[in-house]
Amino acid sequence: MPRKPANETLAAFLRQQDASTLVDILLELASESELVRRRLERLSVARDGKRLAAAFRKTLSGWKRSRRYLDWDEARQFFKEQQDWLAQIERELLPVDPMRALELVEDYIASDAHWFERADDSAGLVGETVREACRLWLRCAACCETPADFWPERLATLYDHDEYGAREELLRRANLLLDEAHLRGLVARYEAQQDAILAAARARGEPDLPRGVFHPATAMVLLAEALQDPDVQVRATLRHSPQPNELQKEAFVRHYLEVGRPADALPWLDGPWQRHEDTRLRLRAQALQQLGRRDEAVLLRQQAFERTLTISDFRNWMELLPPLQQSAAVEHARAVARAWPDPVAAAELLLETGDGEGAQGMLVQRASQLDGRFYELLVPLAKKLEAHQLWTGATAVYRALLLDILSRGQSQAYRHAARYWAKLQAIAQLTPSLEPLCSHARFVAEVRRDHGRKWSFWQLADS
Repeated sequence: MPRKPANETLAAFLRQQDASTLVDILLELASESELVRRRLERLSVARDGKRLAAAFRKTLSGWKRSRRYLDWDEARQFFKEQQDWLAQIERELLPVDPMRALELVEDYIASDAHWFERADDSAGLVGETVREACRLWLRCAACCETPADFWPERLATLYDHDEYGAREELLRRANLLLDEAHLRGLVARYEAQQDAILAAARARGEPDLPRGVFHPATAMVLLAEALQDPDVQVRATLRHSPQPNELQKEAFVRHYLEVGRPADALPWLDGPWQRHEDTRLRLRAQALQQLGRRDEAVLLRQQAFERTLTISDFRNWMELLPPLQQSAAVEHARAVARAWPDPVAAAELLLETGDGEGAQGMLVQRASQLDGRFYELLVPLAKKLEAHQLWTGATAVYRALLLDILSRGQSQAYRHAARYWAKLQAIAQLTPSLEPLCSHARFVAEVRRDHGRKWSFWQLADS
């Protein structure tokens, strides 16, 4: 019989306790925990929106008064606390008083400069928290009994004062609050703003595109997402970039495909995309597939695979092929891999197609081409080879990783080198021969000869 979840079991136990016992426990917890005390204070005023909002504002005011800079670890905890605060507002205050909930969240968003400037945001938590606050603002506004015409101006004003690029959700998700007519009204507002900026620049004879044009253009792109209307995005871009670059075209195409308009995507997929040609082939294949032009899509999938040899492109190609054609396609893919200049990519593809021996042979024959600096590729490959018991191939990879660290004297990586050394010893015990690689004994002798003075490594390796 399945066990009950821990929370369900605990809830059943608590319901059996008398009220005085629970009161004593809560008082004890409140005396030891600020979070528990605050929660009980809010519970005591749960039906009074004004007092409940005041309790939340007290916390927000405390955060805004603080000027102490938060390091990375402190920032993680701080913004987790802010995320909890936002969730509590939605859970406790929003059902009671949506307008006061909205005002609190708006105050938090308007204070985003304070959050960005006082914390190490290398983890991106500030932006993540502000974006969640923007989504909550929209949900709060949607619950307020306020005429619909009131919101576009207030929404645009809050967005327009964004100096850190974290308020984009206000427009991207504006459909949570505004109907299509009001969304298109905002589009018209930003179109007029963009046109005015461009006209003023032309009147001044400025040869370069004015920087101010990008704010309304970005707003229109975000509103295009809310409307699910790529035409707005295209219009916004072409106003300031009549000859869009490959990245801009890619954005158009992806949006058209997302909303199920592949025929409108195709014109933007004509011609080569230079460095982004692989992306163009993939997107064109996707568009053709949506249009039911399967045979053309198959050819493009194959072309993309032959250009990249990536497993994702191989899988995308295979999934479009009829079963009777897949066997021949696999053999073709293996032939492409055997001629590929990068042995790591080739070995990965051969493993994907079930040719483990071919992958191992590739790595052993071209062991000198394995660059240990690319450990993020080599370590997962070595693990796959071990899983398939392809010990010689795994040995070639681990040797490349080890020798790279030792040759460059990367002492901070010696603990990894010691792990590779242990792997090589374990593999040598499993297989008597590593041909055509040199024997493990000879390899060990050469490493000790060439790197014997790297004492900090040997302390780790021999321990």
